[in-house]
Amino acid sequence: MTDFKGVSIVTGAVTETDSLRRTVEFILENCSHADLKEIIIGYPDRATPECVAVIRDLELMQSNVSIWSFVQKRPKLGFLTEAFDFAKGSHIITVDSDMALDLELIPEMIERVKKEPDTIFSASRWLGGNKFEGYNKFKLVLNFTAQKFLAVLYHSKLTDFTIPFQIVPAELLKSINFEETNFAIFIEMVLKPVRLGCKIKELPTDCHQRTEGKSNNSFAQLPSYLKTALRIRFMPKEKILK
Repeated sequence: MTDFKGVSIVTGAVTETDSLRRTVEFILENCSHADLKEIIIGYPDRATPECVAVIRDLELMQSNVSIWSFVQKRPKLGFLTEAFDFAKGSHIITVDSDMALDLELIPEMIERVKKEPDTIFSASRWLGGNKFEGYNKFKLVLNFTAQKFLAVLYHSKLTDFTIPFQIVPAELLKSINFEETNFAIFIEMVLKPVRLGCKIKELPTDCHQRTEGKSNNSFAQLPSYLKTALRIRFMPKEKILK
């Protein structure tokens, strides 16, 4: 059984400034500092000077929670797996810095995992009467169809397989052989634990239009998502772990 010994919160930034600052400030204001091991911010060398300046300001904040950053070596979203290796907490929360999802879930995730430390708690945009604000209608239908397809393919009751917002035992994330560095890593983070038989519970979240920057998660990513989903579904379980 995994013991709860604090959370490492992992996020990334490229152009985000105000939304990144507000994300970190929300965490510090709404989570018990005794539960927070650290906040880790990964960014590429192409990050804007304004973004890097905000990261430096955050690292200098007067707080008893460690806030630190690193320049990623792995491409694109590969910074996530680098951060997993660095994390010192017993659990890891991954969250975008664009404020597109409800940050209010973070304190709830922490309280839930303290009671069930071996469980993955993952956000879902498709539970109950959740709202999608500023979401392209065609993209919305496509997303819903993809979730249903994955549920059937994996014989799973989950409703959201493509969301990058969850709390997971650090030991599990460190043990998984992550192969993707593009947006498909988001479904890899859900589907590989599903294949391993991990206990996963979903928490509802609304989806908001991002406040800064432009998402690169376009329709062009669909073939990569599909290829990754099919590969993981039929790969031997022993290849899922390092």
